[in-house]
Amino acid sequence: RTSSMGHAGREALRRSLLPVLVLALCALPLAVGFYLPGVAPTDYALGDELRAKVEALTSVRTQLPYEYYSLPFCKDGIDLDLHEALNLGEVLRGSRILDTPYQFRVGVNQNCKIMCRKEYDQEEIQAFALMIEEEYRAHFLLDNLPIAMAIYHENEEGQTTKAYETGYPIGHVIHPTAPEAGKQGAGAVHAQGATHGHTRIVLFNHLRFTVLYNEDAVRGKRRIVGFEVEPFSVKHSYSNQVDWDNCVNKVSGDNSACALNTCSARQPVSVSSAPLVLDVSNKGETEVIWTYDVVYKPSPIRWSTRWDTYLSAADDAEVHWFSILNSFMIVLFLSGIIAMIMVNTLRRDFQRYERGDPLEDGQEETGWK
Repeated sequence: RTSSMGHAGREALRRSLLPVLVLALCALPLAVGFYLPGVAPTDYALGDELRAKVEALTSVRTQLPYEYYSLPFCKDGIDLDLHEALNLGEVLRGSRILDTPYQFRVGVNQNCKIMCRKEYDQEEIQAFALMIEEEYRAHFLLDNLPIAMAIYHENEEGQTTKAYETGYPIGHVIHPTAPEAGKQGAGAVHAQGATHGHTRIVLFNHLRFTVLYNEDAVRGKRRIVGFEVEPFSVKHSYSNQVDWDNCVNKVSGDNSACALNTCSARQPVSVSSAPLVLDVSNKGETEVIWTYDVVYKPSPIRWSTRWDTYLSAADDAEVHWFSILNSFMIVLFLSGIIAMIMVNTLRRDFQRYERGDPLEDGQEETGWK
């Protein structure tokens, strides 16, 4: 009886494995054709368009991410209802990558491009201020490279080492007694009044993007090897009446209809410009003009080593270790539960086989096999 039951068990095992083998064979062509975005390099010619994307807003203080457009940033020409299919990285990270209205042309430098003009009410200004106080950072992507702020460290021998801080802060808090209140990472905020009065919150409404590329002189193609940013806070002003709808992604000063007093194609934003201070007590409208620069610089970095600088990022690693430890504990706990269930199931099946209990008529053999 035991031998016949063992033979029946082996037959049931073969029947259960057959569908698995068929599915595995069918999935082989898909596995061969699977492609991870960003693995193969992309070559660009002069003037080619680059698409800048954005991930979530993150903070090392709260560890609670928000979608980028949860704050009223510029989104002219962006259809947020039109989502592309999630790739493998987005699924694993649990974040969605969205388009941005920023325009990049390979090798074309642009100064003081007007993104949009917004009038924010008190509630929206308070939302910006809260995010700035909680040190939230925005994370852009260009050619699958994350945006970063360049930080330079000098060792005891006088050698300078370049490191990255991934993302950039959306604003900065200027404390009254801070001796370095005028500085803001890679960029700078004009420090007038920074050491007097109460704490001030400035909004970074101007971004200076630096795109590093490695050029193949033989083929005339370029590969993106770095994506850096320098944020500024500028209280833009203008003298003439501006048609803001027709000035989206136009360079200031190209024509009289899109001219700003604070910057132009020949006059980039200066670190001494008056900052844009947020007044959370203002019940009226607050005008914010969003602008940006694009600068291209050749780099000796090869495409195959473009991630090396990111590996030496200057970010605080405590959050990453916390996430890793948290994930490890969850996996360990769930694995223990599954192991207990499997052990109990196997024990009951083996006990039943040792007793030699016959199956009733019409009853199929089930269990771990």
